Amino acid sequence: MELLENHWQAQPSVQTRPAEPSSAVDRVLIIGYRKKKKESQRRFWARFGVTQSRGSRFESGAEIPAPVSILLGLYFTKTVSDADLGRAERVLFSRDAAALLNPGQ
Repeated sequence: MELLENHWQAQPSVQTRPAEPSSAVDRVLIIGYRKKKKESQRRFWARFGVTQSRGSRFESGAEIPAPVSILLGLYFTKTVSDADLGRAERVLFSRDAAALLNPGQ
């Protein structure tokens, strides 16, 4: 896990980094971390709002969108915890959030 944390910390800031597909290193580190924790793809990727099938594509080399990549970086540097991600998900799917996102409905 330390290698994974160092990988994300060593990346240039998001504002100056050009859009590029995720590297094989990202993919290998993510797979290694997930397997070390003995988590299924479904469980691991769900915490980032990603389906199992899409997570599988990311692990196979598909480009990881910037928002997911940012969340992964925050997660692996321990800036965001599982509890933080769970709270965010509950807020997003609450009735109050739905009313704020869809005014007048």
